[in-house]
Amino acid sequence: MTVVTEPQGVVASLWPAAVVGVPLAGALLLAAAGRRMDPRTVAWIGVSSVGAAFAAAVAALLDYLARRQAMGEALVGLSTRLWSLGGPQAPGIDLGLLGDGLSLWFALVVTGVGLLIHVYSVGYMAGDPGFRRYFAQLNYFIFAMSLLVMSDGLVGTIAGWANVGLASYLLIGFWYQREDARAAAIKAFLVTFSGEVGLVLATALLWHQTGTVQYYVLFDRLAYVPTGALTAAGLLLLWAAAAKSAQLPLHVWLPDAMAGPTPVSALIHAATMVTAGVYLTARMYPLYAAAPLAQAAVAWVGGLSALMGAVVACGQTDIKRVLAYSTMSQIGYMLLGVGVAAEAAGVFHFFTQAFFKALLFLAAGLVIHGLGGEQDMTRMGGLARSMRLALGAYLVGAAAMMGIPPFSGFYSKDAILEAVWSHGHVALWAIGIVAAALTAFYSVRMLTLIFGGAPGPAVQAASHGGHGHPEPAWVARAMGVPVVVLAVLATAGGWVWIPGRTAWAVTVLEGFFGRFREGLAAAGHAAEALPAWILRCPSPPRPSARWPRWPSTPGRRGRPAPGSRPGRWRQPGPPGSTWTTPTGGWWWSRPCASRAG
Repeated sequence: MTVVTEPQGVVASLWPAAVVGVPLAGALLLAAAGRRMDPRTVAWIGVSSVGAAFAAAVAALLDYLARRQAMGEALVGLSTRLWSLGGPQAPGIDLGLLGDGLSLWFALVVTGVGLLIHVYSVGYMAGDPGFRRYFAQLNYFIFAMSLLVMSDGLVGTIAGWANVGLASYLLIGFWYQREDARAAAIKAFLVTFSGEVGLVLATALLWHQTGTVQYYVLFDRLAYVPTGALTAAGLLLLWAAAAKSAQLPLHVWLPDAMAGPTPVSALIHAATMVTAGVYLTARMYPLYAAAPLAQAAVAWVGGLSALMGAVVACGQTDIKRVLAYSTMSQIGYMLLGVGVAAEAAGVFHFFTQAFFKALLFLAAGLVIHGLGGEQDMTRMGGLARSMRLALGAYLVGAAAMMGIPPFSGFYSKDAILEAVWSHGHVALWAIGIVAAALTAFYSVRMLTLIFGGAPGPAVQAASHGGHGHPEPAWVARAMGVPVVVLAVLATAGGWVWIPGRTAWAVTVLEGFFGRFREGLAAAGHAAEALPAWILRCPSPPRPSARWPRWPSTPGRRGRPAPGSRPGRWRQPGPPGSTWTTPTGGWWWSRPCASRAG
């Protein structure tokens, strides 16, 4: 086994492997031996495996912060090498797991919120004939999303991306006896699969231009990629993100995906699936920083999706569809933040949204469970006294989603809108403000229809024992405890980043974004990082041979001067010398030295 490329500052660690591997082990164990286990054992394995993954994510983050304090900017992250193909003289592909500030931030939310949803599911799915299959697939979902966010390159991300699509297909169509569930699962799979085509094409284009798919090595080489290629790759990645995150115009699968169990909807909308697009655009921040057109497209797709989702949510009567379109709107805010170069704010909104969106879905599950499966809000009403836990959860979740201080959503949404305004995007800022006002409208409408007024037909039927499901006390506790924990997090989750007072989120996220804050200023270091198969000297060019990509000017490495035209090669000097163009630009001197060596 030969390591083809390895970014500087990577520290070997097994924590990333533990975050990804434990849920996979739980899923395989339940899939292979679940039929011979009783439901209690199945629940214990499913919950404990995700709990162990969450503990590993916390340990990895603490390890990363401690090492970062000691090593400073020299630290890239914690890495677990899985597989390598190729060698220093030929193109190759490495597969590994990387725990840096961004990936650990996502892993913490994926496993933490996933753990709470697992606990909730123990009560919600009790008595379901597919109880064992459900927990096997839920563990598989956590593994797939963890692999997506922890991979150290685009090939690993594609693998996680595909597994997330398969896991969502299985869980959306969990009740496969129902025609609507089967149709929704197929629709979600096909639409999100179209995004995978964009991701694969972007990966192929970037590999062709840079010779690597590892993130940090790739970022170092972006300075040598033409702007047109960067823009094309950025738009292909946006296509993938829009499909996975249900953004315009690829949002059509999201409302139908509500056919799955409510905890699955909570997991998809809060910690997995739809947040994958946000992760991808944030991870590729250095590329978007070098491709302004693609970055602007991200901002406009996000802004318009935020508005569109809020408008459609105002007219929905299905309790889960309102939350589904609100997710489309909140994800739009995240992409808006990334698109206006406020990446940390966008990722911070992912953090707070995970708490209040999971809280709202689980509270909706309490209502649906209590009303025997009823989801039409016009048939509800008058539940304020009989469902006080659900009422409290809805009040907290709605306040956080509306951005009312001091609830968590206020800090993240305010940071995005402030960044949009400060960067001079007045039209996008106005769209964000209108979407925020509509969010407040449909949240209040939802609260009023469910808990206000006189009891509706569904409530009257339930109060007379219409659905007849006396539940044991442990079911109520299993469903109630995660709701209370999420209510606390939805309230105080934003306090980790209060401007001028707390900066824990900045400390973690700036470990990734701060490294590239100066844009492509590190181009000079990229030449030193290029492997020999890229740095090889070409054959001595003929006098008429043109510059293969673009001419450069004195003092500017690898960037064309405004209005400049392609130049011609000069006769190369001895090994180790610099190749120059008539414009005075220069190419790397390292290739000749490498070949001579």
